[in-house]
Amino acid sequence: MHKQLPNQQFKIKNLKLKVILAVLFLILVSALASRALAQEMQRAYTVFNPQIEVKLNPGTRSEGTTEIVNETSVPLTFNLTVRDYIVTDTVGTPNFLAAGTLNNKYSAAAWIAIYPNTFSLNPHESQKVNYYIQVPASARPGGHYAGIVYAPVSKGENKTGGVINAQVGALFYITVNGPVTENSLVSKFFANPFQEYGPVKISTQIKNLGDLHISPKATITVSGLFYNATQDLPNHNIFPQATRDFENTVGQAFMIGRYKALLMGSYGVNNNLPLVASVYFWVFPWRIALVIVFIIVAIILGIMYYKKRKKNGPKQPKEPKDANAEPVVTPPPATQ
Repeated sequence: MHKQLPNQQFKIKNLKLKVILAVLFLILVSALASRALAQEMQRAYTVFNPQIEVKLNPGTRSEGTTEIVNETSVPLTFNLTVRDYIVTDTVGTPNFLAAGTLNNKYSAAAWIAIYPNTFSLNPHESQKVNYYIQVPASARPGGHYAGIVYAPVSKGENKTGGVINAQVGALFYITVNGPVTENSLVSKFFANPFQEYGPVKISTQIKNLGDLHISPKATITVSGLFYNATQDLPNHNIFPQATRDFENTVGQAFMIGRYKALLMGSYGVNNNLPLVASVYFWVFPWRIALVIVFIIVAIILGIMYYKKRKKNGPKQPKEPKDANAEPVVTPPPATQ
């Protein structure tokens, strides 16, 4: 029986280690490449006309087109579906629902047909998608919401069913004309009550209590000693029974004093319902002010000390006494 030498055993172990490391490296590279490809697909296709707003009477129809462009470097196959959605967060993220789960109060998926609903795009190719909306005669007045959901699948990944970012789509905001409830309020209008420097961040929260989405038109005016300006509130749709956060940054670095921020806006079908709120805040650079106070106090104390020294004048030094000198006796005055 042939016995392996210690040197041969070391070479075999070394070869096994190299093979294991090479396999691990290939797995890591493959995972990173797949992740990079997925990220590229997520960010590199564009949907044109992503928000479609229409106003229709019950029993009427409408049609139009939207478009998607594959801006990746790989071919993509898209499967399209129409699904209802709702908004439950404060930043307007659509949450697509399974078929038949949204009540008829807001549902619109059954009203919309699309063509084509499956197609492939080479890199940098585009595809127009036709949509057809048919509102039933019995449709409830108010807002109805659905979206075209694009589910992109890379060619060559069909066996694994690798769907990437299936939440990209065109959103429909369908208003069925008729009597609706319109009610909204400013549930928060906030700025930090005190801060050292500008600019100042102003947070606005608007709650829609009505039956129809709203898109408030509003401005924020900031007025005070060193700054006066007006800024538009960002323009976003607010889903029925949902709350939306807005953020504005106003002012400049130097704005000492008390300031007032005033929100004035409107919403509604006729854009005639008011939204009003106000908040006060202070901006004061207290660190700089403290340093200035210390400097002023030091200057005042220095001046007072200098004046006192100048008034009293320099002190004359006393002559030293001679220890060996005889004391001087003053004779008494002569008497007559």
